[in-house]
Amino acid sequence: MIRSAIGASCMAAAIAATGTSAKAGPEDDTIRWSSDTMDSSLDFYEHNGRTGRIIADHVWDPLIYREPNTGQFEPHLAESWEFTDDTTIEFKLREDVTFHNGEQLTADDVVFTVDYVTSNTLPRDMSFISGAEKIDDYTVRIFLPEAFPPVLEYIATTLKIYPSEYFAEVGTEGMSREPIGSGPYRVTNVSPGESVAMEKYDDYFGGTKGMPTIGTVEFRFMGEFNTQAVELMTGDLDWIWRVPPDARERLENADGIAVESGEILRFGFLKMDAAGRTGDTPFQDVRVRQAVNHAIDREGIRAAMMGPGSNLINAACAPIQFGCDQDVAVEYDYDPDRARELLAEAGYEDGFSTPFYVFGQRPIAEAVIGDLNAVGIDAQLNFVQWSALSERTRAGETPFWFQTWGSSSIGDVIASTGHWFRHSDDDYARDDDVLAYMDEGNTMDQDARLEAYRNALRIISEEAYIVPLFTFALTYAHHEQLEFEPMPDEIPRFYRARWID
Repeated sequence: MIRSAIGASCMAAAIAATGTSAKAGPEDDTIRWSSDTMDSSLDFYEHNGRTGRIIADHVWDPLIYREPNTGQFEPHLAESWEFTDDTTIEFKLREDVTFHNGEQLTADDVVFTVDYVTSNTLPRDMSFISGAEKIDDYTVRIFLPEAFPPVLEYIATTLKIYPSEYFAEVGTEGMSREPIGSGPYRVTNVSPGESVAMEKYDDYFGGTKGMPTIGTVEFRFMGEFNTQAVELMTGDLDWIWRVPPDARERLENADGIAVESGEILRFGFLKMDAAGRTGDTPFQDVRVRQAVNHAIDREGIRAAMMGPGSNLINAACAPIQFGCDQDVAVEYDYDPDRARELLAEAGYEDGFSTPFYVFGQRPIAEAVIGDLNAVGIDAQLNFVQWSALSERTRAGETPFWFQTWGSSSIGDVIASTGHWFRHSDDDYARDDDVLAYMDEGNTMDQDARLEAYRNALRIISEEAYIVPLFTFALTYAHHEQLEFEPMPDEIPRFYRARWID
């Protein structure tokens, strides 16, 4: 059961003070939106932040486009492509694409971009490609270091093509200050740490993204949700997201505001040091790990804190990802008595204390701590910044922590299970059998991939290396005249939104 209640929101009083009539809308042909994060750089290859990814999707284009609702790959900058062998893909480029500064896109830009991302150490992992070769002005080959089955997913999601001449001139600092891409919107103003303004690019080629209909998109950083909600209500914003459950009903009852939810790739889980990377720890005993799984009221926490659209998971991946077979996983029911029995069998009848690291999602973490305390596990909250948690984790210094994972919007198990269970710096299981199965899944035979991933997920579950919690669902609130479709990859597509009468 939940031991930590959600704190009462102060948004209600703020909204009541502003009235209930939204004043924003289609009159000025602008979408004003806000989020609680803003990346230090707008250069797509210099960050992994969600806000930066959203802006990047409007400013830069990939060679191919993945339709998030169908999972199908469609032509975009490239009008066609083919695998000439397992490690070579040949792309035929469109001949009608220009960057925002007037430069025409050619194979030189693709080769330049690939050379840049493969020859520099970047926050974004680009190791799935090894190089590129220009065949002619509109034909280019991209090479892989080895067969990599989800390569199209990665090319569509993480390879944005840069204008070679411009980037060579201004570098990453200039690309952050005055971004230039080929996307549906061009950046007109950047106030570092505060805001980004974009306007529709009239010479956009359209492609699979389509021609945008709304003239201007303006982003503003606001660290507090209450502030975002008030500005939505007063008409200073048109769109906000990550609406907490306790605010949803109030916004639904407000005049002129539409509220909707959608499940996303992101999921939450608890990670334990089964490999002993932090030294001797109770989590090296499978019975302790199973006890932790039984101790958590996953459904109670999900229902109270996620709201519509979220679902429980049993495997170490998001259900909509390729290869994520939830049926092969053990389902650990909420059973505090069984948790206490397992702890006693492992020699911890009086329980034990452990540091518990958390970044964000504090209410969820506090609910988890309450459940753990109830079975004798004293989980001591350490609330840290993401950079600090990531650094400590990779250094082998976190015995127990709460993690959310969006898989960089990649709809394949390789980006979730494959990240956390491949003997990397983030792997706290270091299970050789799991690694062998994940490596076995590195084949172009899709059926063989599925079978290998099932075997890996089964072991991870039986060994209780993590506590899988639930998928996340995002709740959005926006002006009722804004037609907007939530997407599972956590990337709102304002270039597909439109104002309606």
